[in-house]
Amino acid sequence: MTELGRIEGGVETPMRDGVLLRGDLWRPASPAPAVVFRTPYGRRQISSDTLQPQHCLAGGFAALLQDTRGRFESDGEWQAVMWEQEAEDTYDTVEWVAAQPWCNGEVFLAGTSYLGIVAWLGAASRPPHLRGIAPAMTTGATADLRDTGGALRLDHLVGWLAYMAADWLGRQGADADPALAAQVASLIHDPEQAMRRLPLADMIDLPGFPISIGDLLDGRIRALPDWDLAAVEVPSLSVTGWYDVYAAATVRGHLEMRRLRPDLRHELIVGPWAHTGALTHLQGEVNFGVAASAAAARLPARHLEFFRRCVDGPGESDPVLYFLMGADVWRTAGQWPPADAAGHTLYLTGPAVPGETPGRLTSVPSPAAPDGYVHDPADPVPSRGGRVLHLGRLTPGPLDLSRTATRSDVLLYLGDVLAEDVDVVGQVRLRLTFATDAADADVMARLVNHLPDGRLLPVCEGVVRLSHRDGPGTPVPRGEPIQVDVDLGHTAQRFGAGHRIGLMLSSSNFPHYDRNQGDGTPSTQSVHYGASVLILGDEGES
Repeated sequence: MTELGRIEGGVETPMRDGVLLRGDLWRPASPAPAVVFRTPYGRRQISSDTLQPQHCLAGGFAALLQDTRGRFESDGEWQAVMWEQEAEDTYDTVEWVAAQPWCNGEVFLAGTSYLGIVAWLGAASRPPHLRGIAPAMTTGATADLRDTGGALRLDHLVGWLAYMAADWLGRQGADADPALAAQVASLIHDPEQAMRRLPLADMIDLPGFPISIGDLLDGRIRALPDWDLAAVEVPSLSVTGWYDVYAAATVRGHLEMRRLRPDLRHELIVGPWAHTGALTHLQGEVNFGVAASAAAARLPARHLEFFRRCVDGPGESDPVLYFLMGADVWRTAGQWPPADAAGHTLYLTGPAVPGETPGRLTSVPSPAAPDGYVHDPADPVPSRGGRVLHLGRLTPGPLDLSRTATRSDVLLYLGDVLAEDVDVVGQVRLRLTFATDAADADVMARLVNHLPDGRLLPVCEGVVRLSHRDGPGTPVPRGEPIQVDVDLGHTAQRFGAGHRIGLMLSSSNFPHYDRNQGDGTPSTQSVHYGASVLILGDEGES
């Protein structure tokens, strides 16, 4: 029997300041390229279906799974946010791995979410022996600000803090404060109770925990880093899902790398998945077919094939692989969006009665009297499905929104019943003429698929806080119609014959986003027609 390789635990990697980071090494019998995963969540708990160490070993690669500084078995001081340190430690790890006798000098970085962000940071620091990166489901501070339009991913932030606080308490063992442990347990069990408290800076108080909600809200601590994409001088494989909370940012990062470094191989894979974890064919309430899963799509093997192309040359394969929802098939393309993707333009028009009568999406503008709704920050539209994180109590993916559409603070617009299939592939944007009588307001837009049975399934979404539409502090003229451009990100969705293309508008999506208080009382929002237009699958970035 031929030995596949061996696993060594507690492998020590020295950093430039003498701190030792520890990891598990999976290595073949002879020197091989190495894939590095760096995680703060425990190196023996990596569970994402994108790529795991056993896949690397079976494919002839070595794999080092390393606990980041101050986490689990690694030495040094852990800080909840330490991006500059992560960049340095990643650089040092790559160069140390390249010098080991079990490595042939070629090193790759991979991982999902935090691990993927670390891969970007490490690549931007330009370690000489790095040959490529495969970051999945990532974003940076600037990209996330664009995606949130000035609103705060509240559930995302609170869920992550609760997760890290629980881990922090667990590591204290018998010394943990019982009262604090009970508070964290309550936060995990019922996070919305805390998220409804105002002001937001006072909603969570965890004495002794090394990061506070106030630090993040005030910008004293950066929840997310930025990195210089122009400094990344290696090929990249970007992976995301159409229901990933970071889908738009991941796709834009791929497009930007292709623009900055067209001389390098940059690949993109997008499935019908949500953020991290199990990437199955079951998402929300939809079964996309067994071929939709990461396993069926050979996602781990595609990572290793990409790494080999980084060394041996690009070959002839298309750099883009995406899942066309609705048709439920995988497609390849030479670029994103595909060169043959057709654009569609639909104009909003009324009359639309919130919660009762849908407005229309038409191929030509049809001016009508404005329609409106009343937004009450004390009674926000509840978050349901779509591109949300699952750390708290929310469920991502395609969940029926038909009950949400019956609320008196939601406007729904529907196109005609389709006589034939229509594919929307690429970026989705909304140019909306909108007015509010409050000091501030949010525009929440969701592209939805209206099924013949009446269900409304979310496809993609975007948000703009009016006071941030041209940067923080942008004036909001009370009662005056203004143009609001909402980026709903990218998608690949077939609207089948008998279906209808739909758009849902509201001013809240809680607790996924924080509530825009405006004046602190109910306010009237209005949508004006004539120039309000939904742009589907157009080519390029806005």
